[in-house]
Amino acid sequence: MTPSLKLLSFNGRYNFNDQGMFMSKQWKSALAAGVILASATGAAMAEDQETGFYVGGNAFYNEVFDADGTATTTTAGGFAAIPLIGDVLNGLLGGSASSSANLETSYDNDISYGFSVGYKFASPVRIEFEYRQGENDVDKISSGGVSTTSDSSLEVTSMMGNVWYDFAAGERLRPYIGFGLGMANLDMGDADDDVTIGQLGAGITYFLTPRLALDAGYRYSVAEDATFKSATIEQENEYSAQSVQVGLRYNFFEAQYGVKDSDGDGVSDETDECPGTPRGVQVDSVGCPLDGDNDGVADYLDQCPNTPAGAKVNASGCPLDGDNDGVADADDACPDTPAGQAVMSNGCAKDQAVILRGVNFELNSAQLTMNAETILNGVAETLVSSPGFDVELQGHTDSTGSDSYNMNLSQNRAKSVKSYLVSSGVEANRLTARGYGEEQPIASNDTKDGRAQNRRVELKVIGDGSSDSVEPMMYDEPMVEEPAVEEPMMDEPMVEEEPMVEEEPMMEEAPAEAEPSVEDEYEYDPSAETDY
Repeated sequence: MTPSLKLLSFNGRYNFNDQGMFMSKQWKSALAAGVILASATGAAMAEDQETGFYVGGNAFYNEVFDADGTATTTTAGGFAAIPLIGDVLNGLLGGSASSSANLETSYDNDISYGFSVGYKFASPVRIEFEYRQGENDVDKISSGGVSTTSDSSLEVTSMMGNVWYDFAAGERLRPYIGFGLGMANLDMGDADDDVTIGQLGAGITYFLTPRLALDAGYRYSVAEDATFKSATIEQENEYSAQSVQVGLRYNFFEAQYGVKDSDGDGVSDETDECPGTPRGVQVDSVGCPLDGDNDGVADYLDQCPNTPAGAKVNASGCPLDGDNDGVADADDACPDTPAGQAVMSNGCAKDQAVILRGVNFELNSAQLTMNAETILNGVAETLVSSPGFDVELQGHTDSTGSDSYNMNLSQNRAKSVKSYLVSSGVEANRLTARGYGEEQPIASNDTKDGRAQNRRVELKVIGDGSSDSVEPMMYDEPMVEEPAVEEPMMDEPMVEEEPMVEEEPMMEEAPAEAEPSVEDEYEYDPSAETDY
């Protein structure tokens, strides 16, 4: 294509179409296509951090291959205006009308420049819009063994959409190959034409920093034949070229190379047991978020960072609270409290009762054991921390012995518990001591185990506090219950002769109130951390 352009440029008298200053519709369409290609990133969102836009600038050293072309004239002697070889062409063609001649044009090597805008996907693929402009001087034009030099030049402006494939992902030095397709404008000064152009390319990218890269490569480009028309001459020419290029590319993302740390937590991907940790979260030596209380919920998500070891927690790291009363299940002595009721610090509301497991007495006596005192210390703390709640201390026995004896024994034992709690700081007017004897068994009295369960002291809430529930507190670890302390009573006939009722100084007049019904009853397990 270039030779014909050169011929046209030798004679300014030819009347060519005025295309040099304006882009054709094809040229504008190519520009629009390139912009769309560079912006097509909506579907390319990926988790890979090495994803995003980049811009670059390039310099090319171009070699335009010798180009064959054909010049055709419809006027006799139409080639005469071409310097030096015009007469030769007319001689070869006989100066007749509708004659044509084959031409070959050679070019000097020269420099061109360009810029690119691209997008790197999470995969090794990059798409790119490239703009390039360059000029090569014409060295000579030959036809029929005759050559002549020229001071004209060929200017090529191109816009292409490229697709590149990078190898060695994750390395600092990455080879690539690819291709491009677009439009080019070939301009010889007196005439120009818009043609389709394509290129093949390969190169290497070297990352100077995670954002700045050096790009060096090779390009081979070829365009369709260009046609140039005037009033008397029509020329058709070919174009192909090769170039080496070097440039700089700036990424709007950080390239990952060397030791990989995808989540940026300071632990390499190879040893990271918790990949994908959010940025800024503190991690341990294996890349997992810190969990100070070892509840399975990372500290950055843990809304209750000091959960006791072993406690079951929810997704926020807080102890489970099945009845939503504000007391964690692990601390809740009454885990099924109806919604909306005020509770004590042990999670119990009005009309709920708990068995004070481990609160035992000396044989046939109201004297507390040392284990019992330890447990009652925790009960006292609960009551002191739950002002406004009144409780009834209920004494119960098994069926061994007479009804009257068991009633008196249970009353005395309830009173003994009350006295101990008062001495531990609980207001006496909040406590009511009452014995129920053998009237309210919770198990069969026909077995040793059943009788052991029936010998018990219960704490029942009879007044709902006027204030909101308070924070639960931990009790001292209860001593192991000794449920069989009183069991020998089964074989002892001394029950009827027991003088304890008359001698017991703690005996007080039995309450006049009607026997209440126990609506909710729970047991404290002495092996549990929060039981009494």
